[in-house]
Amino acid sequence: MAEQDIKRQTAYICTISMLHKGVFVKKQGWESNYFMTEYGDFSRVNIIAVIVGKDENGITVDDGTGQISGRMFENTEQLSNVIVGDLVLVIARPREFNGGIYLTLEIVKKADSGWINYRKKELSLIKKIRELEDIPQVPNKTREAEIVENSSTISSKDKIAKLIKELDRGEGAIIEDVLKISHINKGEDIISDMMLRGEIYEPKAGYVKLM
Repeated sequence: MAEQDIKRQTAYICTISMLHKGVFVKKQGWESNYFMTEYGDFSRVNIIAVIVGKDENGITVDDGTGQISGRMFENTEQLSNVIVGDLVLVIARPREFNGGIYLTLEIVKKADSGWINYRKKELSLIKKIRELEDIPQVPNKTREAEIVENSSTISSKDKIAKLIKELDRGEGAIIEDVLKISHINKGEDIISDMMLRGEIYEPKAGYVKLM
């Protein structure tokens, strides 16, 4: 896989309400999934908000337009540096599961209160690229057919999990390599299902790691 294919996407400035009003678009293959919103298509976001809830591996934040929860799978020590009530800068990837949205957190750090007015100015400069009615509101719009967990599927999942562990040299296993070596039918669907179930995660685009 070429280096440019796994280059980290820009973290776009947005509000939580923009994501809630958007639609999660799940791409085929290993193109980045994204939220289609009135203000653009966001695969990675930059949000300034206040922490209103916190546990060992995640936080819930409120930016005045809405609330959203986020989970952190790596560098979780960042969460020990913040508490409920803190204003924070969050860099994350928005995700959809069971009709709800959440954030896969990459960076969480305290922000000075002076950032609030600055962020308001930044947000005021963002222009709509489409109207809300132009975004397809389709029930279960992002869900693919469920993978039936028969004995064959379970065996295939175990094989993929074993390969991910063997190919992981620290940064995760390259998804393309896992699929090539496994020779498993519907391997992409199984990997996607494992991500939705929280069994594996993407530390960066094109790579997966076991939880």
